[in-house]
Amino acid sequence: MANYCSECGKELISPNAEICPNCGVRLKEVVINRRSPVIAAILSLFIWGLGQIYNGQFGKGIAYFVIGILCAASILIVIGILLAPIWWLIGIVDAYTSAKRINAGEDASRFINL
Repeated sequence: MANYCSECGKELISPNAEICPNCGVRLKEVVINRRSPVIAAILSLFIWGLGQIYNGQFGKGIAYFVIGILCAASILIVIGILLAPIWWLIGIVDAYTSAKRINAGEDASRFINL
């Protein structure tokens, strides 16, 4: 059973080809794992780093969680009263922004994507 490129009309080597070897046109749509920015933000609202983990950024999520715990622990020396909420908001905004960048096919690997 012969398969032909919809762009150039040449016969394809394989019926499962993703790209035509003759003209280079993409034959199959690339599926991107879409992430909801709202869900990522809500998850980060509950637990530091959970939104980043939802976005597939496991290491970044763990780092956000550890830094969040350190900020919470610093409440004992008063500075944490300021640091903990600021870090919490940074994590929420970062999870939202990272999800939007991932969905757009952009690089979201920076530690803080504000």
